[in-house]
Amino acid sequence: MKKLVILFLSVLTSGALLTSCSDDDEVPSITGKWEFYQEGISLGGVEQLELYEHTPGCEKDFVELFSGGNYEDVFYFKEGEVCVEDSSTGTWSRSGNSLTITSDGESNTATIVTLNDTTLKVLITEDLGGVPITAIVVFKRP
Repeated sequence: MKKLVILFLSVLTSGALLTSCSDDDEVPSITGKWEFYQEGISLGGVEQLELYEHTPGCEKDFVELFSGGNYEDVFYFKEGEVCVEDSSTGTWSRSGNSLTITSDGESNTATIVTLNDTTLKVLITEDLGGVPITAIVVFKRP
């Protein structure tokens, strides 16, 4: 499950994330820094979420969506006692509730189900061996 979430996050951060609407719409901006908060799946319409496990003793993993349509995702892991940063970049775009992320020439689309000042929740549906699987990722602003 964690590999699927990391794959999604990499795709999310590398490709296309949401652009904000005009200020007159009073819709919270998707741009900015988002820390991973929860991850899980939806089976038969029932969500099963767990807290995202950040590497103990290191900074929190995050995605940052820049206003120009670029993004960066940053993950931390330990090599011995030292925290090491692993990051990747890409582009993002938004059309309605669809968020498209492009990285390394591959695009993936997620559905935004929650976007407010503190929370971004997306669903990513993948076909694994003929079975549709819906991954859920919840981000919080630091």
